[in-house]
Amino acid sequence: MNENDNILLEQFFKEAAAQQLEDDGFTQRVMQQLPGRTNWLSHLWTLFCVIVALGIFVLSQGWTTLASYAALFLTHVEVFVRTLPTLFDLTAIDLSGLMTQTSVWEILLSLAVLMVLSIIALTRWAIRWEW
Repeated sequence: MNENDNILLEQFFKEAAAQQLEDDGFTQRVMQQLPGRTNWLSHLWTLFCVIVALGIFVLSQGWTTLASYAALFLTHVEVFVRTLPTLFDLTAIDLSGLMTQTSVWEILLSLAVLMVLSIIALTRWAIRWEW
């Protein structure tokens, strides 16, 4: 585009922005019909989801799972640091017994709880911004 086109576009948009449309109070009536900012049903649903997630966490003794994950993570960090010089020697890596069926179920349950908590957080975020 050239300079003349830019000037014409700026002039057009300045004129369009200066126009006022008369709505005879329509906007005010619509705003009065909208529900309030705090929707008690969404807060009740959020509370229910949090209670269910906490119940699953307590019933499955999630604190022990989290503690074992922390210990496992620290163990992996220690092993990584100690075996860093042999990182490129693939024969020194032993992956047997790393995952058991119980740990798979614990991981799946933890992911389900995280998913529920994420949905709750996204729901609260969407309500706050009124999407």
